[in-house]
Amino acid sequence: MRIILDSNVIISALTTQGLSSRILDICIDKHIMFTSSFIIEEVTRILSSKFKVDNDKITRITTFIQQAMIKIEPTGIKPICCRDDDDNNVLHLAEFIHADHIITGDSDLLILQTYKSTNIIKPRQFIERFHT
Repeated sequence: MRIILDSNVIISALTTQGLSSRILDICIDKHIMFTSSFIIEEVTRILSSKFKVDNDKITRITTFIQQAMIKIEPTGIKPICCRDDDDNNVLHLAEFIHADHIITGDSDLLILQTYKSTNIIKPRQFIERFHT
C-alpha cells in the first residue's frame, strides 16, 4: 500500500513507544511510505519547539525520514478542502501519489474520511483493518 503518515503520527512514533511506533515499523517492513518537505519541516519544527530536540538529533531524524520514506514534492494546484490550510498540503501529496491511506490523528483531516481515492484513517483503524 501507498501510505502517508501525517506529522502527528511521525512525531508520536519518534517520541513514544506506542501504537504510532508500531505503525512506523509495520509500514517500513510492508508498505511504501511517502512524505514531502512540508511534512518533514512540520515534524522538525514541532520536535524543536515543543519537545526541545537539539539540532544534531533533528538532523538524524530528518535523515531517517528521508531514508524510510520517499520524498515527493507534489506539483499542480493544492486543494482547498480543510479548515486548516496546512492539512491541504497532505491532501495534495496524497492526490499526487495516489495514496491508499493517510494515517493521522488530525480531526480536520479525519472528518473527511476520504479524499479522492485516499482513505483517511486513525492509527488504531489502520492496525485493526490491516495488521491484527
